[in-house]
Amino acid sequence: QQQQQQQQEQQQQQYQPQPQQPVRQQPVQQSTYRPLEILTTPAPQVPLRETYQPQEKPTYNNQQSLIYNTDYDEDLIAQIEQDNVYDQPTRPPTRTNSNNNRNRGSSSYVGQERDTPTAVTSNRGTHPPRTRPTLKPSGTIVSKAQEFVDIYRYPPTRPEPLYPQPTPDKTAAKCRKDVCLLPDCACGGKDIPGDLPVETVPQIVLITFDDSVNDLNKQLYTDLFEKGRVNPNGCPITATFYVSHEWTDYSQVQNLYAEGHEMASHTVSHSFGEQFSQKKWTREIAGQREILAAYGGVKLSDVRGMRAPFLSVGGNKMYKMLYDSNFTYDSSLPVYENRPPSWPYTFDYKIFHDCMIPPCPTRSYPGVWQVPMVMWQDLNGGRCSMGDACSNPSESEGVTKMIMKNFERHYQTNRAPFGLFYHAAWFTQPHHKEGFIKFLDTINQMPDVWIVTNWQMLQWVRDPTPISRINSFQPFQCDYSDRPKRCNNPKVCNLWHKSGVRYMKTCQPCPDIYPWTGKSGIRSSRIDNEIEDSTA
Repeated sequence: QQQQQQQQEQQQQQYQPQPQQPVRQQPVQQSTYRPLEILTTPAPQVPLRETYQPQEKPTYNNQQSLIYNTDYDEDLIAQIEQDNVYDQPTRPPTRTNSNNNRNRGSSSYVGQERDTPTAVTSNRGTHPPRTRPTLKPSGTIVSKAQEFVDIYRYPPTRPEPLYPQPTPDKTAAKCRKDVCLLPDCACGGKDIPGDLPVETVPQIVLITFDDSVNDLNKQLYTDLFEKGRVNPNGCPITATFYVSHEWTDYSQVQNLYAEGHEMASHTVSHSFGEQFSQKKWTREIAGQREILAAYGGVKLSDVRGMRAPFLSVGGNKMYKMLYDSNFTYDSSLPVYENRPPSWPYTFDYKIFHDCMIPPCPTRSYPGVWQVPMVMWQDLNGGRCSMGDACSNPSESEGVTKMIMKNFERHYQTNRAPFGLFYHAAWFTQPHHKEGFIKFLDTINQMPDVWIVTNWQMLQWVRDPTPISRINSFQPFQCDYSDRPKRCNNPKVCNLWHKSGVRYMKTCQPCPDIYPWTGKSGIRSSRIDNEIEDSTA
């Protein structure tokens, strides 16, 4: 028994230290428990998030309680970002700095945008930092574009007829002078309008240039028209420019127009047009008229005429387009008969001359005029419809002599308008330019010679006025106050075209695309819209 008691005491002694283990474990349990208490205390810190609540209510309304009663959930935050890219005030600062430059959307910046209606618009496809800085500038650009692109404020018109006219687009009859009466109709030929005596008729001279206007010909136009040459009434001499689109500097177009010159259409693409449909002619001729108005500052109503590239006319389809599009005249038909030369005529009736470059019109298009290209003769007896197509002499004196010889055939007979029809490239030969300027200075000293535009000339034909009253003839005056000012600081539009970059200068707003047939980039274009409607 004693041995058993001793064994029990030994066992009890061995067991007594074991209760000390909970004492050692207690601190461990407390150390693991206390952090749990610390982790649970931030959970009710809702007031920290409620500080943003006044800003959130206007945007999310009833969603606020859902957002603030939950922990930060990445999926929920991503969904909120998707719903409104620009408005992110609920996101804590530590998270805004870690996602694609979102730190740009500071609270002060967002507060400024929220005052504007654009701040709450959904924009899922554009990165916010790229669009935010351009909100105000783009608004001003759009307003300017709307102001300038409204090209139909001055719609194209032809003079209203005073007398009955033949049915349009019907087979043209032979012209009768007792029926075809001014100012609406003219049969053409050698007879002077109004039956004026030849000595009372001013000799009108027409200077025209075809193709693009740019730096290559800028100096030429300066030398011709900015050296003090004036008409007998003191107004500067003027010319007509048949402008094609490609390579044209529209700031220079605006400058020429501001100085009184006439702008006319020479197509957009400068292509052969004998096979064009009427719709294609509309895109080319009327489309270029819109481009001149939108980017050159030219009033649409002042683009009255056209010339076909390469004198390749389109027959009835082209002239039907001119009639339907309210053009006043064409100047594309060469006339072989030149002794005496022909006066301008209308397409009310059949043309009186041979068709040199078919197809010519065979139907009636009342009110549409033709400024005939009376053919020249060079010093060798050859014929040419444009001055630069002649066999030109190799020295300046010969050039002056050839031009003067053709001028005198007009001046000494019926004084029909004398045309100086050129491309600017012809003047790159120094003796060509020198000979032409000698001729120009000679006729500019003559008291009965007037160097005017095609439309000014047609206004005289419609209302023949003798030399004695020509100084007060209103169309020959030079009040251009209704035209835009010179373009002294053009912008350069960097545009893509034909797999390359084109730089188009203009003082008007730049288009989004390089203007072309059917795609002019003009918001108020009726030509582009008609094409879209027809293909819809």
